[in-house]
Amino acid sequence: MRKRRPAAMIVAALALLVLAAGPALAEMTLAVTDFRTVGCPLFLGGAVAEQLRGRLAEEPDWIVVEKGQVAAVAAEHRLSLSGLVDDATAVKVGHYLGARYVIVGSVNAAGGLYTLAARLVDVESGVALLGFETASDTGQEGVLEASRVLADQIIQELSGN
Repeated sequence: MRKRRPAAMIVAALALLVLAAGPALAEMTLAVTDFRTVGCPLFLGGAVAEQLRGRLAEEPDWIVVEKGQVAAVAAEHRLSLSGLVDDATAVKVGHYLGARYVIVGSVNAAGGLYTLAARLVDVESGVALLGFETASDTGQEGVLEASRVLADQIIQELSGN
């Protein structure tokens, strides 16, 4: 009987390791930082991030950290989230918030074309796991719709739908 107990404990420990290896996507916690802006007004970075937060928060069992919490943690740890936030800072903030993933990105303007790019970054490793991009050729007016498209791309990829 004693010989079986260690084997059963090893099997149970392995099962726990497999289950703890990563959160199920249906129960993930995300933080979204304001997007960087390149060649366009700074407010667009915050507007795009807010659209993403709102749309992602609609997903069942997904936890999206509120912007106020992100800002408070950044201030507490003296990290700058000025719209020029780098991936390393975003990962630190996500880690302090208990988020598993951080979405970072940029809004880029060239002429009348606005491109929105986002990356899903694993907080533990700091590695960008997925990238997303969409564009609007209708100027600033199309950025809101483009941010909805970007959010839908992210949801589709992460939920598998």
